[in-house]
Amino acid sequence: MNETKTRNEGRQIRIHFMMALCGGFFGVYAILSRMNNLGQAQTANLIELICDLLGRDLADALERFLAFLIFAAAMILATVLEKRTDWDLRLPAVFLDMAAAIAIGFIPAKADPVVALYPVFAATAFQWCVFKSAGGYAASTIFCTNNLRQTVVSLTEYLLLSREERKGGGETLKKACMFGGTLASFYSGVLIGGILWHLTGVRSIWFNLLLLSCSALLIGADRRAQAG
Repeated sequence: MNETKTRNEGRQIRIHFMMALCGGFFGVYAILSRMNNLGQAQTANLIELICDLLGRDLADALERFLAFLIFAAAMILATVLEKRTDWDLRLPAVFLDMAAAIAIGFIPAKADPVVALYPVFAATAFQWCVFKSAGGYAASTIFCTNNLRQTVVSLTEYLLLSREERKGGGETLKKACMFGGTLASFYSGVLIGGILWHLTGVRSIWFNLLLLSCSALLIGADRRAQAG
């Protein structure tokens, strides 16, 4: 039983890391291609929204507000589907990411940067709600501030243990590895996406389809293993 649980957990973690890799790719693409706008978070977007209102730039404020509504709507949809159906939402989340990657690759570099990222706001918000945890830990696959905090805190806690305490401190080390692995996967995606952007420009996002396809294959293998 424990061996089966360990195998299942290992598959979930591999899928989680792969989705973090894809999330990093989306993140660097948005920043490099769309004037430093991050299409998978709302902190900066809402700050810019308030600044636009203070500056009475109502057109830009409306664009930002629509980005917020799209992000929120995707989270609402994911939550309703999770609570009201028994569907496995992982593949739909991957396919939505694929659709967003295809769409934004066709949007010219000179297009309005916020509007150009509307598909990313929708897809990554949905992804965040679906791939929200693995290995018993809640870790985001689309941005990394909390992942960084958890990694640093867990490692610090482990290092503060005495030699004897470390023998029973495996859970703390496991937590550090989980969040650290998510962090490493995300920024590996950033590195890959950044290199490809410098080589191919706005259409570099289409290379993320290869990574997303790998995620889909891992999910398919996991579903077959659980069914068998």
